[in-house]
Amino acid sequence: MKSVTYLLHGFVFAFGSAIILYGSIVDVNVFVSPVDIIPPIIFSIVSFFLFVLIAYLLTRNLEAAGLIASLFILGVFYLWTVFLAVLIIAIVSLFAIKIVLKKVRYADAHLVLNAISLAVVGYYLIRFIILVNGQPWASAPTTIQPIADLPNSIPAQATTPDIYYIILDGYGRADMLQAAHGFDNSAFIKGLEQRGFVVASQSRTNYPRTLLSLSSSLNMQYLDTMSSSMGNSNLWWPASDAVEHNEVRRILENWGYKTVFFANDGDYSDIRDGDFYEAPFPIQLNIFNSRFLSLTNLSLLAKIDQLGIADASYDTHRRIILYAFERLPEVAAIEGPKFVFAHIIAPHPPYVFDRNGNPLDPPYSFTLSDQMTSDPDESQTRYIDQLLFVNRKVLATIDGILANSDSPPIIIIQGDHGPGILTDYDSWENTCLYERYSILNAYYLPGIEKNSIPMDISPVNSFRFIFDTYFDSDLDLLPNRQYFSTSAHFYEFTDVTGKIQEACNSNPGAVINNDP
Repeated sequence: MKSVTYLLHGFVFAFGSAIILYGSIVDVNVFVSPVDIIPPIIFSIVSFFLFVLIAYLLTRNLEAAGLIASLFILGVFYLWTVFLAVLIIAIVSLFAIKIVLKKVRYADAHLVLNAISLAVVGYYLIRFIILVNGQPWASAPTTIQPIADLPNSIPAQATTPDIYYIILDGYGRADMLQAAHGFDNSAFIKGLEQRGFVVASQSRTNYPRTLLSLSSSLNMQYLDTMSSSMGNSNLWWPASDAVEHNEVRRILENWGYKTVFFANDGDYSDIRDGDFYEAPFPIQLNIFNSRFLSLTNLSLLAKIDQLGIADASYDTHRRIILYAFERLPEVAAIEGPKFVFAHIIAPHPPYVFDRNGNPLDPPYSFTLSDQMTSDPDESQTRYIDQLLFVNRKVLATIDGILANSDSPPIIIIQGDHGPGILTDYDSWENTCLYERYSILNAYYLPGIEKNSIPMDISPVNSFRFIFDTYFDSDLDLLPNRQYFSTSAHFYEFTDVTGKIQEACNSNPGAVINNDP
C-alpha cells in the first residue's frame, strides 16, 4: 500500500499535464476537440512510469524513485508557472513540517506532493469538465448535405485528368490589391495566363473564414445545413469533418481517383487518411499536441524538429510551406488519376518570408492569427513581401506539375479568402468586405474554351463547373452569394451579397514596389 503513496502524486501530475494546459489556453475549446488531450495524457503517464523505472534502477529505492520521477514530470511536462508554483508550495509545506516535527522524512514529501497533486489537478479537472460540458466530443458529419444524383462510377465517355486543388491562404484578387493596398500584381496574373490559366477577375469567396470557405467549396454547397446543425455555437472544430470527408473527395474516390493530401499546421485542412499523406516530418502533430511540446518545458528540447517532429514554430511553418511547393510537381509521378489537395498557409500570416524568400521570425510566439500587429502599414508591407515570394514559388510549381504530367491536369489555384488587414471579425459593417472577399481564382482546364469559365465564378461553384464540364454531371452552378459570421456566432450567417463595396474607408496607403 505504501508503494501507492510513493507513486500517486507522479501519476496524478502526469494525468493532469494536458488537462491543465487545455484549461490554460484562452478559447482552446473553440479550436481544439477535448479528445485531443488523450495522446499527451497517455504519453505523460507512460513517461512517468519509465522515469520511475530508470530512477529505481539507479537508486534501488522506490520512495526516492517516485519523488525523482514526479519532479521530472513537473519539470518537463508542465508550464513553468505551474511547475514553480507547485515547487514553492511544496518547499514551504516541508519547511513548516520541519519546524513542527524537527525533521522531514520521505513520507512527508510524498504526503505533501500527494495533497498538492490532487488539489491542483482536481481543480483543473473540474474546470475542464465545466468547459466541455454539453460540447460534442467528435466532429459532426451531419453538417453537410450529400450531393445526390451522381453516378457511383465515372461515366464511360469521360476522361480522368489529375485534379490539383491548391489553396493559397489569404491570397487576394489583383484589382483589390491595387485599390486597397497600392500593389500591382499584374506580372503574376500575366504569368498565369501565359501558362494557360484563366483568372476569374471578378471572383469573390463565399465565406471569409478558411474553415467555412473550404467546407463550402469542397462540398459544392452553401452551409445552410451546417448552420442549422451547429446553431449558435462558437466552436470551430466540430465542423472539421466537412473538410476532411468532403463531397468532392467522396465522389472522386468512388470514381477511382487516388487522394493525395498535403500536410499543414492548420488542423482543419490537414487531412491524413487519404491514399497519400505528404508531410515534411515523420511525426506531424496536430495543433494541441504541438502546443503541448512548445508551451510546456518540453520546449527546452531545442530543435525538436530536427528529430522529425513538427513543433509549433516559425521554422516548422516555413518548412511545411516550402515542402508543399517542392513536392507538388513530384506527385505527378503517382500512377492513376489522382485528386491532389494542398492548403498552403501563405501569403496569410505569419509572415515568415521576405520577398526574396529569406526567413523571418515575427517578434511574438508562434501563431497563425492574422491580426497580431495593430500597425496596418507594417501588415501591408509584410503581406506583399510574402506574396511576392509565393508568386515565384507558384509559377515554378505550375511549371513542374505541367512538365511532369503525362497528360494535361486540371489545376485550380484559389484564395480561400482575401487579406485580413482591414477585417473586424466581430462586425461586417466595420470590415472592408472588398478586401476580405476578393480572391485569386485561377483555372487550368485543358480542352475547355476559356471564355466558358465565368469571370465571377465563386469557390462554391468550382467543382460544380468541373464535374459538369468533364464528367457530364448535371449539378449546375449556384447563384454567387457571400456570407459573414462573427467569432461569437460562427455559424449564424449574415448575407452580405451586394454589400462588397469597391472602396474601403480605411487604406494603409503607400504604393508598394513589386520589383523582386
